Amino acid sequence: MKKVQTRVETPQPAEEVYAYLVDFNNQPEWRFDVLSSELVSGERGTVGARYRQKIMQGRRASTSDVELDQAERPAEVSFRTLDSGPVTVSGSWHITSKDQGSEVVCDVIIETSGLMRLVEPMMGPQLRKIAGRYETALAERLATPV
Repeated sequence: MKKVQTRVETPQPAEEVYAYLVDFNNQPEWRFDVLSSELVSGERGTVGARYRQKIMQGRRASTSDVELDQAERPAEVSFRTLDSGPVTVSGSWHITSKDQGSEVVCDVIIETSGLMRLVEPMMGPQLRKIAGRYETALAERLATPV
């Protein structure tokens, strides 16, 4: 299991940040590897909502099903992948109000199974690089009203 954490400060109020993050259709705007994200069941922004995302992994496009696991306005949004493959991803965005906007802390957990467990020890640097790109892009996106 690998864990990655990122932190973003934004001038946007926590309520607006929450509303943006809880709608996974917004992810292609700041996640470089998400080409599209479509609600396939449930209601947008509610626990149990499921999204089908087209993701670019290296040079190959694939799909991933993601579920909104937890939605506590305006403080937390959690998700998990539902794919049956050897990698499972879960995580949470924790949103805290600050004097001048808000702070978002994202905790992501990557779990592997099967042969992927053999490469898991080497995944750290790549995961930190990807998380850093997400952090930068989300900070840029949240720098202006969402």
